[in-house]
Amino acid sequence: MKYYIQRGVNEYGPYTLAELQRYVAQGNILLTDLCRGEGMTDWAPVSQVIGNIPVAAPPAPEPAASGAAYTAPQATTAYATPAAYGAAPAPAVAGPVPPDFHWALVLLVGFFCGIFTLVWLVIEASFVRKIRPNNNGMGLLIAGMITQFVSFFVLMIAAVALEGRQDLQGIAVIPFLLVLFVGVALQIVGIFKMRSGLLEYYNTVEPINLRLSGVMTFFFSVYYFQHHFTRIARWKNTGYLEPQQ
Repeated sequence: MKYYIQRGVNEYGPYTLAELQRYVAQGNILLTDLCRGEGMTDWAPVSQVIGNIPVAAPPAPEPAASGAAYTAPQATTAYATPAAYGAAPAPAVAGPVPPDFHWALVLLVGFFCGIFTLVWLVIEASFVRKIRPNNNGMGLLIAGMITQFVSFFVLMIAAVALEGRQDLQGIAVIPFLLVLFVGVALQIVGIFKMRSGLLEYYNTVEPINLRLSGVMTFFFSVYYFQHHFTRIARWKNTGYLEPQQ
């Protein structure tokens, strides 16, 4: 028999009983998620379908979703619907595979070639654009980088134009700082647009309950994104989703 999983208004499947057990063991499906088999009209908790198997305990649900919220089945194929259920990640569905390059290697190569870090950030942004075509993070990111480079040209031009004018050289720094600030601001906004696109996609289209810290995104964007890209790429290739730290 094939089984289906329900989350909100979305339905996933079909899966065999063995596949359900494997996804529960991996943490992709919670025992409190709703499930129904082919030919069934009512939904039941996954725990009632797969029985007792050695899997990791799911996170503690809200009080309204506790075991007491479930009523006993009225018949062998009719189950009462629980009041609430966990928002667990769904099994993998077809979708683009993100760039798989360990974040430590990005850091190492970037240490010897600084421009590589910026190039890789653009590669990450292009992947976000692929899964969310309306996301403008890549455009903002590139605009910010270009603006920052322009700020250094402004500084060099001012330095040449004011050579020997010690009294005006300090003033020349002001336009450089202004342009640099605009560039940095555009890049930061672009990075957080990327974060928004990733959270939207991996919590709706391919729901894996992705969480991205704002602090980590701000300070370690390229390496932080790549950590999760590698994790998702391995999930795509092996079917196993490494638990998020």
